Amino acid sequence: MAAQYDAIAREYQRTKESPLRRHIEAHSLFGMLGDVAGLAVLDLACGEGFYTRLIKQAGAAVTTGVDISSEMIALAKEKEEQRPLGIAYLCSDVAALPDLGKFDVVTAAYLLHYAPDAHILQAMCRRIASQLKPGGRLVGINENPDQAAEDYAGYTQYGFNKSVQPPRKEGSAITYAMVSGRSMIRFNAYYYSRATYESALRAAGFSEISWRPLVLGPAGITECGEAYWQEYLANPPVVGLECRL
Repeated sequence: MAAQYDAIAREYQRTKESPLRRHIEAHSLFGMLGDVAGLAVLDLACGEGFYTRLIKQAGAAVTTGVDISSEMIALAKEKEEQRPLGIAYLCSDVAALPDLGKFDVVTAAYLLHYAPDAHILQAMCRRIASQLKPGGRLVGINENPDQAAEDYAGYTQYGFNKSVQPPRKEGSAITYAMVSGRSMIRFNAYYYSRATYESALRAAGFSEISWRPLVLGPAGITECGEAYWQEYLANPPVVGLECRL
């Protein structure tokens, strides 16, 4: 996974400017997060630090960002140098993440579905749990495990599409094609059933697991109109995930 994002780091960074990212993804993530003032937050799969910075600006006392891509971490550190916020960044595979301390919340916007097999998924979940205080939460955005493979197409107006080679099975590669400026970037995630995710999370010690629908923020209706979002919300490619240790 490091190699695919190293090659597209700056192009992927530009996709954070899209209305979809701002009005559904960010709105949903922070709706699940709630008030982070004074909390210690570990942001996994932080990329170039987009959400890491927003979390720190929302009042988190300690904020650490981790990503497997060295190029993504370089972009995050570049932003930190330009405007210091007191964020620490680390390049690491979450499946082999060292102990970084004990955090109130771990955020993971697009992480678990990058595990190329169930064993690595389980290792990711164990390492996440090891970073949390008792009662700590994991809050993330993840591939929608309940979306049928035949419903993967139809997102062109939102700047991306996804596809999978039939027959889809546990660990099948899901290919995303995404517009970034005038470029088209491609990367792979992996399909797992809800049962596979929940089994890995429970084995790691998470006792409360909730799948949350994404929510459109009011500003998205103002900017793009309500009709623009209907197709996406009726067939969500990703969902929210909230777990408690």
